[in-house]
Amino acid sequence: MVSVIVPVYNAEEYLQEAIDSVFMQTYHDWELILVDDGSADGSSCICKEAAEKSEKVRMIRQENSGLSGARNTGISNSKGAYITFLDADDRLTPTALEVLIEKAEKYDADIVCGRILEFTNSFSKTTATNNKDNSFRIYTSEEAVRRMLYQKDINNSPCGKLFSRRLWDNLHFRPGTWYEDLDIIPIVFLDTDKIISLSNPVYLYRQHPASFIHTFSLRRGDVIEVTQRLTLFMEEKYPALTRAARSRQLSACFNILTLIAANYPSLSDEKNAGKESEEFKAMLLADTCWNKIKELRGEALRNPSVRLKNKLAILLSYIGGRKIIESFARVLYRH
Repeated sequence: MVSVIVPVYNAEEYLQEAIDSVFMQTYHDWELILVDDGSADGSSCICKEAAEKSEKVRMIRQENSGLSGARNTGISNSKGAYITFLDADDRLTPTALEVLIEKAEKYDADIVCGRILEFTNSFSKTTATNNKDNSFRIYTSEEAVRRMLYQKDINNSPCGKLFSRRLWDNLHFRPGTWYEDLDIIPIVFLDTDKIISLSNPVYLYRQHPASFIHTFSLRRGDVIEVTQRLTLFMEEKYPALTRAARSRQLSACFNILTLIAANYPSLSDEKNAGKESEEFKAMLLADTCWNKIKELRGEALRNPSVRLKNKLAILLSYIGGRKIIESFARVLYRH
């Protein structure tokens, strides 16, 4: 059986679509765990109604503890031999569980990764199911993590993936951390020997103005701590992955530095801002990012696995320093 874990928080606008996508699966041996993480809208009613209509659905209500806490609750209450994660505003393709479980069982793999497609509300529901590319690749765990850290064909989202339940016996998402996926998924991957990556789309990721990727908060700076922690872990446990981890850390620093420049265009005028102000915290975070970029950029420039996008940013940083990176960001992210 596959346990489909859905963290729910104020998701009434899209939640029913997510639930319906599970009921539409061509693979039928599943349970749906809806973890209502203290919703204040109509999400609780939708969860309750779904649980009352089918014994395959369980609703768990808890005080708000964030995405990590909700996922951890779902894991601890799961009964399936396999786990997959679905966010409340996304959808599974109709054959998602079937294609994932088929590869897991045929090749005795603890993790199977499917493709994630982005969509908007106007996205045609048939587009994803018309993709007939059934090709796949089998990686060792270190190969898969290396590709993940270099941001190639394997991403660090827990969604769109099938996991053996045993992998989560001693691991959990870190509460209170943004980028909790990057914080834990590479570690989960390294606890197995074989990982399958499919070309087949299995997950539809909704793009809307309130989604994480389209909003900015200084909490996104958590990725700097997450990638630093990941780098130290690799240095100690998996030295062969250290360069890849440092590359991911560099990428995170460029990302946050440019986002801060775009969202705080007059930051250079805030040198005298109060130490508790958001502007002062943004300035410190930007300084941290720039110092780390200077530390890591030389190695990354010589690394043939680093993405061209990052190498161009590195060259710009050498040519024009921090100012040219920040100026470019303000043009790139101009509202």
